[in-house]
Amino acid sequence: MTLTLALCCILIGFSAMLSGGFWGLGGGWLIMPALLLAGVNIETAVVASLLQMIPSTLPTVIRQFPAIGWRKGSWGYAVALPICLFSFAGSLAGKPLGDLMLNLCGSRKLQEALYLFIMAVIFLETVRSSGKPVLQNTADAGNIKLDGRKKWFAAISGIITGVISSLLGIGGGSLVRPVMKSFLKVPEKIAGMILRLSVLIVAVSGSASYLIGRNGSVKDSLWLALFLTIGGLPAFALGARMHSIVTGAGDDKTADSSFALFIFFVFLSVLCKITDYIVTGRIIIVISGILLIAYLASVTLKSKRKLKAAAPQ
Repeated sequence: MTLTLALCCILIGFSAMLSGGFWGLGGGWLIMPALLLAGVNIETAVVASLLQMIPSTLPTVIRQFPAIGWRKGSWGYAVALPICLFSFAGSLAGKPLGDLMLNLCGSRKLQEALYLFIMAVIFLETVRSSGKPVLQNTADAGNIKLDGRKKWFAAISGIITGVISSLLGIGGGSLVRPVMKSFLKVPEKIAGMILRLSVLIVAVSGSASYLIGRNGSVKDSLWLALFLTIGGLPAFALGARMHSIVTGAGDDKTADSSFALFIFFVFLSVLCKITDYIVTGRIIIVISGILLIAYLASVTLKSKRKLKAAAPQ
């Protein structure tokens, strides 16, 4: 690994996991296209992306776990439990599916095209749901009731999220977030906590499916994951703290709708990779990373000033 790539990984990890902590994502939606544009092969990138999510998310998840609420009728019991359990099972199928696609197509282009399609779906769904009213930031423990259709939908979305996450090296938060917000109506603050938990679970099971019985060296993936984690570990905790400030100020809609902007940038960068416009794709990734940090900092400072103004003097 070159020094330039190592430094790039630290910056990529910071940008991706700052957004990961804020929106409850694993950062793979930004890490994967960035690594691919840097010339890393897709399987090495997938393993590195999944591995870095474990140490980056673990401290924050442990701290927030009790606040999700786990009594019967809580968001943890009704939503987090089925999504996390089924995403764990689904993520074990990611590597076998990737190998099957490679054998059928002779390259990883199909995986890249699938990633592009998933990003387009997430972008459209986020835009569609961004104008809808949000629920208050309360767990409402003991009062959550989902009908049978929604329970099955939560379980099925968990399986699909696990499979796609493991296959593409993303945490899955970008996939399940629209489901939780638009269909299951989970409040923004609780949704962020559940998503961070599901990202950790998918990362553990997904990376295990690649590492157990894998032929060849995993050294490149481990080095990439190490430098991604150096940037991502502090950034994820900072992003979660920023999200808490924004939702605490009642700016849930801002936290929700702004997600579409950065999915659009990632969509463009992956499109450039598939069409071999590598330099253009790299420029887009750099610009999106800078804008991402600047945007999250600005909305957090705005919410912080709002909270300060509302505090009793």
